[in-house]
Amino acid sequence: MTNPSLPAWLPLSVLTWIVVMVVFHGFGYVFEICDRAGLFKSSKVRRSDTLTYAQLLPRALFNQVFVLLPAMVLVQWLGWAFTGTAHLGIWRFIALLAGMAIGHDIVQYVTHRYLLHDPRLMRILGHSVHHTTGASKAISALYMAPADFFLEIVLPYLLPLVVLGGGGGDILFHLLVAGLGAFGGLYEHSGYDFAEPLRRSNFYKSVPWLGAVVETLTTSKAHGQHHTRGMVSFSDGFGSPGLCDTVFATRWDKVKERQPQRTRPQRAQESAPQEHAPQ
Repeated sequence: MTNPSLPAWLPLSVLTWIVVMVVFHGFGYVFEICDRAGLFKSSKVRRSDTLTYAQLLPRALFNQVFVLLPAMVLVQWLGWAFTGTAHLGIWRFIALLAGMAIGHDIVQYVTHRYLLHDPRLMRILGHSVHHTTGASKAISALYMAPADFFLEIVLPYLLPLVVLGGGGGDILFHLLVAGLGAFGGLYEHSGYDFAEPLRRSNFYKSVPWLGAVVETLTTSKAHGQHHTRGMVSFSDGFGSPGLCDTVFATRWDKVKERQPQRTRPQRAQESAPQEHAPQ
């Protein structure tokens, strides 16, 4: 059963995809304007990308049009998602939102850590393409090889949705889940961390518990650390519960940073016999 408020020519999966495109590219360009105009300088904590917005855009569009859209249409055509009751009850609505957050965390952690960061598969699946970015331009969130995009973006979104019953045909539920996911990906790759000024504020010092809550909800540090250090925070990011990273102790603040290794010339110099000055 499809939502009766939608015309027959507009499947709910397609409407949801359109909203994803509007949110992603709308906010993506807002972040780009902020970069160009130098706005919110106190919150811009990463500036490490060499590719321009125009260079990042084609890959993002390709993945959205040729990977995400067909996958969403397919699961609706199969009757696995985007179909059913037109309006979810309030408690089911909330339970499904929580279930989606947890399910997304689990699926993304498994694919990201055990497939995409497996040294034998990282290049084959193309995850190395995404790691050529420094997570400092919002649109780099979808600068990925198609296989990487499917495993890290599409599967963590659609698999929990299907397992939890497809979300019915509730338009608000689907638009909220997809819209928040699109914005979260943009923010954690934008290079902005709006918790940074908060950490230095009197408010943070005077009401530490509330400041800590606000910081947790607004920080993008986890995914920035993933791009910097690699083997940390596989699913812990903006809008994510960080469940698996916490349970398996791979959260960025639970993993000790590796000490920089000394260069070979230094070791060679240290091991070489010392010349003594003439007596």
